[in-house]
Amino acid sequence: MLFERYKNEDEFRNLFIRPLLTKLGFLSIAELDGPQEFGKDFVFSEVTPFGFMRHYAVVAKHEKKLNQPGKLCETVLSQIRQAFSVSFSLPESGRNEHISSVLVMNSGNISTNAEKWLRSELLRERYGENTHIFSSERLIQLDSSVEFNEQRNLIPKIRGIISTIDLNLIVWDSMNRCLPQFQEARGCFTRAFEDYIALPFLSDNIPYVEIATLLQECRIIDSINTRYLLGIRGKNEKVRDSDIKSFKSLLHKATVRATALKLILDKCLVSFAPISEPKLTSGSS
Repeated sequence: MLFERYKNEDEFRNLFIRPLLTKLGFLSIAELDGPQEFGKDFVFSEVTPFGFMRHYAVVAKHEKKLNQPGKLCETVLSQIRQAFSVSFSLPESGRNEHISSVLVMNSGNISTNAEKWLRSELLRERYGENTHIFSSERLIQLDSSVEFNEQRNLIPKIRGIISTIDLNLIVWDSMNRCLPQFQEARGCFTRAFEDYIALPFLSDNIPYVEIATLLQECRIIDSINTRYLLGIRGKNEKVRDSDIKSFKSLLHKATVRATALKLILDKCLVSFAPISEPKLTSGSS
């Protein structure tokens, strides 16, 4: 249960609710506090398929169990009413807007009676259909679903970078074995590196700077190799010897960097394995 994970409501908000809303792709997520809150702990928005903004609010609670009747349920009901009735200002424009839906999120359980009573009261005020109630169990299921979808989308990208590294290692080995001649014309593979730099992910696990540096090394390798393949080279043997020495050193650095990156990426895939690639037991069909 989420209630045991967090010491207080602030932790529940900042360590669970805000990251969940971010992963779900909502915009303009803002935490409200003090006299301007009016029942809303968070406000956030989304762009509908019709092109206009729809606004939501979260009423957050950190209670082991929400029962009815009781003051706590009365407080939640009051917050929901205020969230709908009192406008809020968008962080970017300062324009006043009204909430379309309220999500009640409790880190603990919500009894059936409490949920039934809240819905009954809200339906009389025509808020019921636009109020959604999430107990710890539902929140955990939602977070797991988002995590699974995120992993499912990231796994092909990670595998793409690993495949690109493998191809480059083959090409670089061939280039190195051909020296002092330049006979390998395949060039470096860089698309997956470029895609990652344009839209990075798992930044806490995958070193952005290392991939950017590897991409630069790929371009320098291609530049030197192409110049000699096309015969655009200096006539001075000392220049050629210096280029070959630098080229060989660059191939070594790129190989070491790429191999280290591949180990990091492999670890990322392993961390996804329990969700993405479940193993079949002997009784599975």
